[in-house]
Amino acid sequence: MSETLEKILFLQGVEIFNSLSIEELQKIAMIAENEQYSDNEYLFRQGDPGNYAYIIVSGKVELFFETERRDLQPLMTLGEGACFGEMALLDGEPRSAGARTVTESILSRISRTDFIQTITRHPAMALGIIAQLTSRIRTTNYRANRLTKVVESFQEIYEESRKILGEES
Repeated sequence: MSETLEKILFLQGVEIFNSLSIEELQKIAMIAENEQYSDNEYLFRQGDPGNYAYIIVSGKVELFFETERRDLQPLMTLGEGACFGEMALLDGEPRSAGARTVTESILSRISRTDFIQTITRHPAMALGIIAQLTSRIRTTNYRANRLTKVVESFQEIYEESRKILGEES
């Protein structure tokens, strides 16, 4: 099987590309470069330029925030088929988080320059990708809303506990 065909089949299972046609996936496959990384290798740090998006072909990658003291606060660990750093494809802004490998990994890397050139030539592709990214934002907003409600409930319990304990003294 050709390398391009293997990439197309793999990309079909990647969430942000799953609404694209085979022809559109072929365009993405042509700009995706597979690279091997060692265990505990930093891919980028928070604040670095956003030049690439990555897709995990094999292995695991940890996303993290850095505190002011440069301590790492893990956000999540991603596995095969996960795409990260994709905001860089659209806005080119500095990284909002860092990423490093947790195991030896093979990652497919897409440069912002190649991606912009591809969607400029094939603008319909952008609509499918934007729809998937919008879906992620909606899911994140839903989770944030639920978390806010949990925090508010704990705050109410705390306030009620203070009142009860204040009455007992």
